Amino acid sequence: MDPVKGILTAEIVDVRFSFAGKVSAVRYHPGDRVDKGKILATLDRRELQIILDKELADYEKVRAEFEIFVLDNISSTDDRAKFKKVQAQALLNASVKAVELAKLNLDAADLVCPVTGIVQDNGGIRPGMHITPGSYSYRILDLDSLIVQLSISGEMENRFQPDVKVSIRQGESEVPGTVLPSIPVLKGDSFVRIRPDIRDNLHIGSPVEVLLTV
Repeated sequence: MDPVKGILTAEIVDVRFSFAGKVSAVRYHPGDRVDKGKILATLDRRELQIILDKELADYEKVRAEFEIFVLDNISSTDDRAKFKKVQAQALLNASVKAVELAKLNLDAADLVCPVTGIVQDNGGIRPGMHITPGSYSYRILDLDSLIVQLSISGEMENRFQPDVKVSIRQGESEVPGTVLPSIPVLKGDSFVRIRPDIRDNLHIGSPVEVLLTV
Protein backbone atom coordinates (compact mmCIF):
# COMPACT_ATOMS: atom_id res chain seq x y z
CA MET A 1 0.00 0.00 0.00
CA ASP A 2 1.29 3.43 -0.94
CA PRO A 3 1.51 6.02 1.84
CA VAL A 4 -1.41 8.41 2.27
CA LYS A 5 -0.53 12.08 2.50
CA GLY A 6 -1.91 14.18 5.34
CA ILE A 7 -1.25 17.27 7.42
CA LEU A 8 -0.26 17.57 11.07
CA THR A 9 -2.30 20.08 13.08
CA ALA A 10 -2.68 21.10 16.71
CA GLU A 11 -4.69 23.51 18.82
CA ILE A 12 -3.21 26.78 20.07
CA VAL A 13 -4.33 27.73 23.59
CA ASP A 14 -4.40 31.37 24.70
CA VAL A 15 -3.46 31.78 28.37
CA ARG A 16 -3.73 35.14 30.11
CA PHE A 17 -3.94 36.65 33.60
CA SER A 18 -7.45 37.13 34.99
CA PHE A 19 -6.75 40.64 36.33
CA ALA A 20 -4.41 43.57 35.81
CA GLY A 21 -1.09 43.89 37.60
CA LYS A 22 2.65 44.41 37.42
CA VAL A 23 4.74 41.53 36.07
CA SER A 24 7.37 40.36 38.54
CA ALA A 25 8.73 37.26 36.75
CA VAL A 26 8.63 35.62 33.31
CA ARG A 27 9.61 31.96 33.41
CA TYR A 28 8.92 30.66 29.87
CA HIS A 29 9.72 32.15 26.48
CA PRO A 30 8.88 31.32 22.83
CA GLY A 31 10.25 27.91 21.85
CA ASP A 32 10.29 26.56 25.42
CA ARG A 33 8.53 23.29 26.21
CA VAL A 34 6.27 23.61 29.24
CA ASP A 35 4.46 20.95 31.26
CA LYS A 36 0.89 21.27 32.47
CA GLY A 37 0.72 22.98 35.87
CA LYS A 38 3.98 24.91 35.50
CA ILE A 39 4.01 28.66 36.24
CA LEU A 40 4.48 30.70 33.06
CA ALA A 41 4.75 34.14 34.66
CA THR A 42 3.91 35.91 37.93
CA LEU A 43 2.37 39.24 38.93
CA ASP A 44 3.53 41.31 41.90
CA ARG A 45 1.98 39.79 45.03
CA ARG A 46 2.54 42.60 47.52
CA GLU A 47 -0.80 44.40 47.10
CA LEU A 48 -2.69 41.10 46.96
CA GLN A 49 -1.00 39.94 50.17
CA ILE A 50 -1.98 43.19 51.91
CA ILE A 51 -5.61 42.66 50.85
CA LEU A 52 -5.53 39.10 52.17
CA ASP A 53 -4.02 40.23 55.48
CA LYS A 54 -6.77 42.85 55.82
CA GLU A 55 -9.52 40.32 55.12
CA LEU A 56 -8.01 37.93 57.68
CA ALA A 57 -7.98 40.72 60.28
CA ASP A 58 -11.60 41.59 59.46
CA TYR A 59 -12.53 37.93 59.80
CA GLU A 60 -10.97 37.71 63.27
CA LYS A 61 -12.91 40.83 64.31
CA VAL A 62 -16.25 39.53 62.97
CA ARG A 63 -15.69 36.09 64.50
CA ALA A 64 -14.92 37.61 67.91
CA GLU A 65 -18.08 39.74 67.70
CA PHE A 66 -20.09 36.65 66.83
CA GLU A 67 -18.72 34.69 69.79
CA ILE A 68 -19.44 37.62 72.12
CA PHE A 69 -23.02 37.81 70.84
CA VAL A 70 -23.52 34.07 71.44
CA LEU A 71 -22.22 34.37 75.00
CA ASP A 72 -24.40 37.42 75.72
CA ASN A 73 -27.53 35.70 74.39
CA ILE A 74 -26.93 32.11 75.40
CA SER A 75 -30.27 31.82 77.23
CA SER A 76 -32.32 34.19 75.08
CA THR A 77 -35.25 32.69 73.17
CA ASP A 78 -37.06 35.76 71.81
CA ASP A 79 -37.42 36.34 68.07
CA ARG A 80 -35.29 39.48 68.08
CA ALA A 81 -32.31 37.59 69.47
CA LYS A 82 -32.80 34.84 66.87
CA PHE A 83 -32.76 37.35 64.00
CA LYS A 84 -29.70 39.09 65.42
CA LYS A 85 -27.91 35.74 65.56
CA VAL A 86 -28.83 35.08 61.93
CA GLN A 87 -27.47 38.52 61.06
CA ALA A 88 -24.24 37.89 62.97
CA GLN A 89 -23.83 34.48 61.33
CA ALA A 90 -24.35 36.00 57.88
CA LEU A 91 -21.64 38.59 58.55
CA LEU A 92 -19.29 35.83 59.67
CA ASN A 93 -20.04 33.75 56.56
CA ALA A 94 -19.45 36.78 54.31
CA SER A 95 -16.13 37.42 56.03
CA VAL A 96 -15.07 33.82 55.41
CA LYS A 97 -15.91 34.18 51.71
CA ALA A 98 -13.97 37.45 51.52
CA VAL A 99 -10.88 35.66 52.85
CA GLU A 100 -11.35 32.82 50.36
CA LEU A 101 -11.68 35.31 47.49
CA ALA A 102 -8.53 37.16 48.57
CA LYS A 103 -6.65 33.85 48.66
CA LEU A 104 -7.90 32.94 45.17
CA ASN A 105 -6.71 36.31 43.84
CA LEU A 106 -3.30 35.79 45.44
CA ASP A 107 -3.02 32.35 43.86
CA ALA A 108 -4.08 33.82 40.48
CA ALA A 109 -0.96 36.00 40.54
CA ASP A 110 0.74 32.91 39.11
CA LEU A 111 -0.18 32.24 35.48
CA VAL A 112 -0.39 28.44 35.37
CA CYS A 113 -0.11 26.55 32.10
CA PRO A 114 -3.25 24.42 31.53
CA VAL A 115 -1.64 22.08 28.97
CA THR A 116 1.65 20.42 28.09
CA GLY A 117 3.01 22.10 25.02
CA ILE A 118 5.38 24.48 23.28
CA VAL A 119 5.33 28.23 23.92
CA GLN A 120 4.60 29.92 20.58
CA ASP A 121 4.38 33.47 21.95
CA ASN A 122 4.43 35.13 25.38
CA GLY A 123 3.07 38.47 24.22
CA GLY A 124 6.42 40.12 24.79
CA ILE A 125 5.85 40.58 28.51
CA ARG A 126 8.76 41.66 30.68
CA PRO A 127 9.27 42.05 34.43
CA GLY A 128 8.15 45.50 35.50
CA MET A 129 5.46 45.84 32.83
CA HIS A 130 1.90 46.68 33.84
CA ILE A 131 -0.56 44.44 31.99
CA THR A 132 -4.31 43.94 31.71
CA PRO A 133 -6.30 40.70 31.24
CA GLY A 134 -7.02 41.56 27.62
CA SER A 135 -3.37 41.91 26.61
CA TYR A 136 -0.05 40.04 26.55
CA SER A 137 -1.41 36.50 26.40
CA TYR A 138 0.72 33.37 26.19
CA ARG A 139 0.02 31.18 23.17
CA ILE A 140 0.74 27.51 23.84
CA LEU A 141 0.74 24.76 21.23
CA ASP A 142 -1.10 21.91 22.97
CA LEU A 143 0.93 18.74 22.33
CA ASP A 144 -1.97 16.53 23.47
CA SER A 145 -4.07 17.93 20.61
CA LEU A 146 -1.65 16.86 17.85
CA ILE A 147 -3.68 15.25 15.06
CA VAL A 148 -2.86 14.01 11.58
CA GLN A 149 -5.71 14.77 9.20
CA LEU A 150 -6.34 12.58 6.16
CA SER A 151 -8.86 12.80 3.37
CA ILE A 152 -9.60 9.35 1.95
CA SER A 153 -12.25 7.71 -0.20
CA GLY A 154 -13.34 4.39 -1.64
CA GLU A 155 -11.93 1.16 -0.26
CA MET A 156 -9.37 3.07 1.81
CA GLU A 157 -12.14 4.00 4.24
CA ASN A 158 -12.42 0.39 5.39
CA ARG A 159 -8.71 0.21 6.18
CA PHE A 160 -8.56 3.29 8.41
CA GLN A 161 -10.89 2.08 11.14
CA PRO A 162 -10.74 3.37 14.75
CA ASP A 163 -7.85 1.94 16.83
CA VAL A 164 -5.93 0.72 13.75
CA LYS A 165 -2.18 1.23 14.17
CA VAL A 166 -0.26 3.26 11.58
CA SER A 167 3.21 4.68 10.97
CA ILE A 168 3.57 8.45 10.54
CA ARG A 169 6.51 9.78 8.52
CA GLN A 170 7.65 13.37 8.38
CA GLY A 171 11.08 14.01 6.91
CA GLU A 172 13.55 11.80 8.76
CA SER A 173 11.16 11.19 11.63
CA GLU A 174 8.84 8.19 11.88
CA VAL A 175 6.50 7.59 14.82
CA PRO A 176 3.60 5.22 15.52
CA GLY A 177 0.05 6.45 15.59
CA THR A 178 -3.53 5.35 16.24
CA VAL A 179 -6.60 6.00 14.07
CA LEU A 180 -9.36 7.90 15.88
CA PRO A 181 -13.09 7.76 15.13
CA SER A 182 -13.79 9.52 11.82
CA ILE A 183 -15.89 12.64 11.45
CA PRO A 184 -18.94 12.09 9.19
CA VAL A 185 -19.29 14.30 6.12
CA LEU A 186 -22.32 14.73 3.87
CA LYS A 187 -20.41 14.70 0.60
CA GLY A 188 -16.92 13.99 -0.62
CA ASP A 189 -14.08 12.08 0.98
CA SER A 190 -14.07 10.82 4.56
CA PHE A 191 -12.22 12.87 7.13
CA VAL A 192 -9.85 10.64 9.14
CA ARG A 193 -7.92 11.69 12.24
CA ILE A 194 -4.82 9.98 13.59
CA ARG A 195 -3.19 10.66 16.93
CA PRO A 196 0.62 10.28 17.07
CA ASP A 197 1.64 8.00 19.95
CA ILE A 198 4.93 9.92 20.20
CA ARG A 199 4.72 13.70 19.84
CA ASP A 200 8.37 14.75 19.68
CA ASN A 201 10.23 15.68 16.47
CA LEU A 202 7.04 16.49 14.55
CA HIS A 203 6.40 19.89 12.98
CA ILE A 204 2.94 21.44 12.96
CA GLY A 205 1.53 22.43 9.59
CA SER A 206 3.96 20.27 7.61
CA PRO A 207 2.81 17.38 5.40
CA VAL A 208 3.18 13.78 6.59
CA GLU A 209 2.84 10.32 5.07
CA VAL A 210 0.79 7.62 6.78
CA LEU A 211 1.30 3.88 6.32
CA LEU A 212 -0.75 1.04 7.79
CA THR A 213 1.45 -1.20 9.95
CA VAL A 214 -0.61 -4.35 9.35
